[in-house]
Amino acid sequence: MSDARDAEDTRLLEAGEHARLLATYYGIIRGRCIARCKSRDDGEECASLVFVRLMRELKDGKRYRVPFRVVVHMVIGWTVKGFYEPGRVQEIPLAVGDDAGVDGADVYAAIESELDAHQLLDGLPGRERKVVLLCWLRGIEIADAARQLGMERNAVDQALHRARRRLRGMMEP
Repeated sequence: MSDARDAEDTRLLEAGEHARLLATYYGIIRGRCIARCKSRDDGEECASLVFVRLMRELKDGKRYRVPFRVVVHMVIGWTVKGFYEPGRVQEIPLAVGDDAGVDGADVYAAIESELDAHQLLDGLPGRERKVVLLCWLRGIEIADAARQLGMERNAVDQALHRARRRLRGMMEP
């Protein structure tokens, strides 16, 4: 059984069908992360980190010496171990649940667009990036973001204004 799975994974890797490849592991990644984390929400967040890491590696053309199924489980283990450490990697939450009727390919597309947004935001200074992530990507109100970040509401407004101006400059030719 694993030989057939490994052959299909290799075929998908060579064909560049990353969305299909990750879609086949969607349930496994999500289930393992939820099982190994302290709460369901932590498990969902951890699963999104695993997807992001795998997607980045695949987009960068990384080649693996072991079967992809082994890579998936290794990345799950590394992510769960580092998940509760302070200053962990930026999180990109999955915006789907059990009842959403969304398959792995849809999740791949959603994470890919979020990843593109995060890569654009990487060009912002830390404070502006944090404010934009909370207010624009997570939809948190400015007053709530100010409380979470320990800032004045006016400072959050200013950071959003500066971020908007910087992003506009990055996107102009």
